[in-house]
Amino acid sequence: MDDSIIYTYLSGKATEEEKARLRDWLNQSPKNRTYFFDLKAIRNAQRVTNKINAEGIEDSLARMNKRIDSIPHSSKRAILNIRLRRASIAALLFICVSLFCLYITHPRDVANPGNNLVTYTNEATGHSVKMIHLSDGTVVWLGSRTVLTAPSVFTGGKRVVCLSGEAFFDVTKDPSHPFVIQTNLHEVQVLGTSFGINTDEEAGICKTILMSGSVRIQDPSGNNLAVLTPGQQALYSQKTGNLEIEEVDVNALTSWRFGLISLSNVAVKEILRCLEETYQVKIQMNTASLENRRYNFSFKHSKGVEAALKQLFYITGISASIQPQR
Repeated sequence: MDDSIIYTYLSGKATEEEKARLRDWLNQSPKNRTYFFDLKAIRNAQRVTNKINAEGIEDSLARMNKRIDSIPHSSKRAILNIRLRRASIAALLFICVSLFCLYITHPRDVANPGNNLVTYTNEATGHSVKMIHLSDGTVVWLGSRTVLTAPSVFTGGKRVVCLSGEAFFDVTKDPSHPFVIQTNLHEVQVLGTSFGINTDEEAGICKTILMSGSVRIQDPSGNNLAVLTPGQQALYSQKTGNLEIEEVDVNALTSWRFGLISLSNVAVKEILRCLEETYQVKIQMNTASLENRRYNFSFKHSKGVEAALKQLFYITGISASIQPQR
């Protein structure tokens, strides 16, 4: 695939024929999709809300692509999860108790007594992702410190799983057997769709981000809260019982499963904080002239902090350095 077609698509100027060629290319392999999201991340990193000369952007892209081409592909197992969550024994006990109670109250929704439950975990404390396949063909990406429990084989009227942590679901469509994700905070029901869920049980907050299809969100009592459409994010607070819905950049917010870290409309200090937490380093940068600017910044975790700082230099014009550890 010619990169110029990808850039034309990302700029919103692609013809229908170019869009069709790009879709066919993306469907050929996961490697193609990963490469596409890499270029999208680089493109997004150049889009600062302040006015930037268009020729400067293209020049930066050219320099960045030249450097990227010289770097070998790294392992895809190093994945984003900026906010680390606790996944303790208490969380596992909660899932087991929840499944037991669910079986008592809705035995047809889970499985028959002879059907074993399987617990999938991604216990990594760093930036990691684990991809699993459920018995119905549904694909799930688990973020770090995440636990998912599901029947070994789905039976009954619903396909019910329990989640603690962050995951992205690509659900196999089966209208006669709705797919249900239960968390400690709320429940999400779908037929066949792609979406992400991030639960923070300590804060009592759950985010649901919809990429395609539709999902219905319910509170723990089974009351309907909202139905999402593609491009929307729902933020549910257990403390207040409120559900806030907003339009978001779904690709950016779910790109963690491809190893990308994406920040939208943030100050440079937030970017530096993210880099410091991600790579466990201290960064020195003179940000005084950038205080009133906001940036969209995306980078691939596996390429390292030095590459990320070079990318930051391209969009700010100010260099940053890593402070020596004492």
